[in-house]
Amino acid sequence: MKIVTAVITGDIIRSTDIEGDYREVLHRIANDIRDQIDQQFLIDVYRGDSFQAISKKPEQGLLMLLLIKAGLKREQTEKNKQTIQWDARMSMGIGKLANYPEYNNLSELSGAPFTRSGRSLDSMKEKNKEITIVTGEEKQDNELKAILPMVEAIVAKWTTAQASAVYLFLLYKDITQKEIGDRLGKTQVAVSKSLDISRIDALIPYIERFETQIQWTHQK
Repeated sequence: MKIVTAVITGDIIRSTDIEGDYREVLHRIANDIRDQIDQQFLIDVYRGDSFQAISKKPEQGLLMLLLIKAGLKREQTEKNKQTIQWDARMSMGIGKLANYPEYNNLSELSGAPFTRSGRSLDSMKEKNKEITIVTGEEKQDNELKAILPMVEAIVAKWTTAQASAVYLFLLYKDITQKEIGDRLGKTQVAVSKSLDISRIDALIPYIERFETQIQWTHQK
């Protein structure tokens, strides 16, 4: 029986301007995702500034993609009197694989989700996109094409402070604003303001909708 998976292919934006180990940051994000969402989540950083990740929980794919986004956007580099916020362009492909990998050398693997993810990423630069998701099902993909630009527009405006609050808010179920503040060394009021301005409240309904859609699609 084939396994439905989500494969995320990404590359770091303006990687040559970043001073810091984004590989280490990506692996820390992956550890958090394994601890809280998917114990079998894998990530492989290769070709310098490119990476791939895979999950056996495709219905949580959008959540994991946004966690990677927020986790990177928490970081910034000061260069030539300019502040550069870390970020990544990412494409997610959903589809079936005969076997789930047991190691991190994902660049050596192939299959429908890898093909969908890789091809979409290749076309994103010229289209000036940062988030795409492809399932191979026309009705589903048309809805994603209509909704994701709005998701991307919200995420693009996250500051490092907002991304830090959003990351913890998405990662831990039922975490309070006070607990987020304690982890970040900020007041509850500051955290509340960051979350409000981030418009994460507008994204949560679609994250939940996405989960329902993907579960239904691949049960057919």
